[in-house]
Amino acid sequence: MARPSTTDRVRPSAIAGSWYPGARALAIVEAERMMRSTAAAPAPATRPLALIVPHAGWSFSGPAAATAYRSVHAGDYTRVVIVGPSHSGDFFGFSVNNWDAFATPLGEVPLCSEADTLRDGKLVTDVPGVDREEHSIEIQLPWLQDRLGAFCLIPILAGRTTPSMERALARKLAPFNDGRTLFVFSSDFVHYGERFGYAPYGRSARNARDKIFGLEIRAIRLIEAKDAPGFRDYLEATGATICGRRGLSVLLELLPLLGRDLRPTLLAHYASVDLPDAPSEDSVGYVSLAFAPAADEQSLAARALGAPSRPRVCRVDSPALKAQDGQRLVRIARAALRTELLGTDDLVRELGTLPARSELDRVQAVFVTLEEDGRLRGCVGQVRPQYPLVEAVVHSVLDAALNDTRFDPVTRDEIDRLSFEVTALEPLHPVPSWRRIELGRHGILLAARGRQALFLPQVPGEQGWDLEQTLGALARKAGLGEDAWRDPDARFYVFAGQVFKQQPARAGAGAQGQSHGS
Repeated sequence: MARPSTTDRVRPSAIAGSWYPGARALAIVEAERMMRSTAAAPAPATRPLALIVPHAGWSFSGPAAATAYRSVHAGDYTRVVIVGPSHSGDFFGFSVNNWDAFATPLGEVPLCSEADTLRDGKLVTDVPGVDREEHSIEIQLPWLQDRLGAFCLIPILAGRTTPSMERALARKLAPFNDGRTLFVFSSDFVHYGERFGYAPYGRSARNARDKIFGLEIRAIRLIEAKDAPGFRDYLEATGATICGRRGLSVLLELLPLLGRDLRPTLLAHYASVDLPDAPSEDSVGYVSLAFAPAADEQSLAARALGAPSRPRVCRVDSPALKAQDGQRLVRIARAALRTELLGTDDLVRELGTLPARSELDRVQAVFVTLEEDGRLRGCVGQVRPQYPLVEAVVHSVLDAALNDTRFDPVTRDEIDRLSFEVTALEPLHPVPSWRRIELGRHGILLAARGRQALFLPQVPGEQGWDLEQTLGALARKAGLGEDAWRDPDARFYVFAGQVFKQQPARAGAGAQGQSHGS
């Protein structure tokens, strides 16, 4: 049962906007993209009872977390117990803070009333302020909100503990196993490098990657065997820097108490040093693992997910988007804005119709243009590709609606009066002279005197401009004199694009698409 919420007892997000997206629609689209991209990872044969999930920023451990949360669905659970380590607060035992709810961009997660019953003043206490900046529990919540919808939370932080304390907490948690409770144990694995004070195989995690991987495999095998004493002995012998080790020890004491034949499935295993453009020679390991009741017929498990590869980037010779994909992008733009401003599940429904893999997965720049009664209401996008197409559209529509400094932010009441236009951009490339620009085919970026401005391919035709008028208007948009484009040092970049448009929802019109020089 969830306890009632009061505004002064809601824990605000400490890491939204840095460790994971700070907007509701962005968090949803990124989580859903990672779950689609990890579709080939193993999955437990039945509904999991317990999960081990990493807790780094989503750009690092998000794909591993996605493999765990793909296996849970709305209606599966009404209560979630999360046990995570305290990274900054030093205390003895376990802490359950006395909040009414945790807030994330996806809304509030109420605490279960049973959270209060865990506190006994000895083993489990309320350590004031210890969770205000802690990420190990919060980073799990947007995933759970996206997948489960409504649930209540029991958040437990582990401090310094002994084996007897870990066994005692397991006994306290076992009665929550009512068929509607999910146990989540939040932990990264080996932290390697000078920054972490752990480098038994040399300073470079890259050079020691195979040995680090083997060290983690030993821990994984002990966890799969539900061997709590062996896991503790391993930690003592190796000094392995697994930050959630005390919570994992609780898990290993809990599993035998749950009274079922729980089978482990290793879902993901990689390290930050394995990622494209890994930022340093230090490394943190990420492991996702599920424990679920055995099925009558256990299929052979697929190989655990490794590090994600570098995404495809749109090139000049990439195939054009199909009309149906362009229409999907426009519907996603509208759904994202409704989700962000109205709190609906429109975006989740639209994303649920996407194929597992398509051209929409490629990284490509887009602009989103909003109009109301034929007047511009916002237009923002990326000049160069930064995000997979679907995410690029969500970023752009939120910026066009809420952050275009030429206009007041779009209000809730306006959404159904807006038309939405998505322009998918081919990569920019320079042209040696403005005379090489083809109106109607090329979008244009002008760079002159330290400033720049861009027009989409459709703009000159909509305004009835010729090329010189277009360049004059572009110079004015850049904050320069009308003839600044004639400067010898002025540079011109062009791109083709595809334009897809949807009329206002109140007009009952569907999406329309046309190609501009693709």
